[in-house]
Amino acid sequence: MTEEVCLVKLSYVSRFTWDEETAQRLRKLRGKTSRDKLASKAGRSNTFIQNLEWANPGNRPESISKEDAFAICNALDVPIWKLFPALVINPESLQEICKTLLT
Repeated sequence: MTEEVCLVKLSYVSRFTWDEETAQRLRKLRGKTSRDKLASKAGRSNTFIQNLEWANPGNRPESISKEDAFAICNALDVPIWKLFPALVINPESLQEICKTLLT
């Protein structure tokens, strides 16, 4: 199966998929900051942050809103692509995509 790449303005995105890899990135980005402190800074509940980090898929949401994602990243003082690295395309990949689209 060929992987498709689509460039979309973030203003068109309403939700981000949440999986175990993303949960692990959040735990790593949070570091020694408590869940309570992160939740307070992000304006979200401690339970919400806890559910995002839990490895138990039954408690973890399948996706989160763009507003929740940006609130968490702002509270951690990190850009959104640190939590969702798929949002970044290196220049070589972008050139290849453009070349493919133009031929």
